[in-house]
Formats: sequence, C-alpha cells, structure tokens
Amino acid sequence: MNRVIGTMGDKLLGLVLREKRAGACVPEHGQFCACRSHYRYVYSCNGPCVKTATKC
Repeated sequence: MNRVIGTMGDKLLGLVLREKRAGACVPEHGQFCACRSHYRYVYSCNGPCVKTATKC
C-alpha cells in the first residue's frame, strides 16, 4: 500500500513540477560534505548537508 501511495505521490509531484522524473535525488546524494563536532555530514536527497549517526 505504501508503494502505491508513493508512486501516486511521485506522479502528482511530477505534474505539479512539470518534471519527467519526480522523486529523483541530487547527484551528490550520500556524499560526504562536512565533519562537525565529530559527526559526519552528508548530502541528503534534496541537497542540504545533514547530520548522520556516523562519527568521523
């Protein structure tokens, strides 16, 4: 059921944004971007740098 809702959401978002692919991550997704307070930060799917549970 969650998969169906997710697919419908992607199609709706695609119509609103007029994109061919909705829900696609930025190319940098998952790549390291910073080390602050001994925590590793990586790029999220939407682009901003987010804190992970992994220490560096």
